[in-house]
Amino acid sequence: MVRGKKPPSDPQTPVRPPRAATRPLDGYLLPAARLASCSPAPKMVDATPSTTGHDPSAAIAKLELRLQSILAGMPTKTDLADMLTDLHASVRRDVEEVRGEVTDLGGRVTRLEQTVAEQPPATREHPAAYSELRRLVDDVDNWGRRNNLRIRGLKEMDPPEQLEELLCRFFNEVLGRAPASPIELNRAHRALRPRPQEGEPPRDVICNFASYRLKDQLMKHTRNARKWDFEGQSLELYHDLTPFTLAARRHLRPITQALTQRHIPYRWGFPLALTVRIDGTTHSICCPRDVPDFVATLHLPPMEVLDWERAESRRPGRQARPQRPLRHRGAGEDRAAGERDLPGADM
Repeated sequence: MVRGKKPPSDPQTPVRPPRAATRPLDGYLLPAARLASCSPAPKMVDATPSTTGHDPSAAIAKLELRLQSILAGMPTKTDLADMLTDLHASVRRDVEEVRGEVTDLGGRVTRLEQTVAEQPPATREHPAAYSELRRLVDDVDNWGRRNNLRIRGLKEMDPPEQLEELLCRFFNEVLGRAPASPIELNRAHRALRPRPQEGEPPRDVICNFASYRLKDQLMKHTRNARKWDFEGQSLELYHDLTPFTLAARRHLRPITQALTQRHIPYRWGFPLALTVRIDGTTHSICCPRDVPDFVATLHLPPMEVLDWERAESRRPGRQARPQRPLRHRGAGEDRAAGERDLPGADM
């Protein structure tokens, strides 16, 4: 017996017949009987039909029980009435709360309207502190106008004149210099109010000097001459003062006229003050309360001077000035306007 060779008498494993593979097109090419023979037999036994019959009475009884449970869970008329009662009570409470709040707000608004309609008290709580604060605020405003000068009587031309060139010629004439001498002006414009109608006086011209010394020189030249003839026009020069200062000087005019008649020199000071010096003693009016003592000390005739602080506070508001119609500018004008609006462009 040869080693490694199986004996012929050994039983061999039987060969399993090949299983036919089902291809996708077999259903179209092969007959149905062949495909049925190749399909495996079912492994489950057919179910036996039920022999019990359907009882309709049991189903009806179950349905009745279900309907009874549904009806038992539904609200009754009493339940609906109680729900409506609770809803009405809740709405009534909310309405009462809103009505109370509206009534309270109406009372508060009424009290506020009555308070606003009442006239303010005749005397302030701290009149002395108010007067001093008003003087200091007015002094700050005048300090911002210290380089300004007002020219009155300059006719308005149509089209508008070149104010800076015209003012330079006028100021050089007042100072006795050549007409072409340079005058440093930051800006010059008419007073900010509507243009007057024909026959009315022209608006004042307000100019701002770059140097206070130049403005002071002009005012020194105008002390001896109130009016100046320039190119056929009579012009006057004034300091640019605040409305409060002008109102105070206007109300104190009876006192200044009495001082002038008695040949008593006086001067105006800042913050607002009317000062007189007699025999080494200085007498001043800084607020309306100082007027009676000032008149009695200088033995001036009795006179009535109105309270300029209250008159200024009750001054009616200014009406809105009419606006000029908008004009579309070109690119070059827009660029030039933007350069003028830059800080320091007019210095």
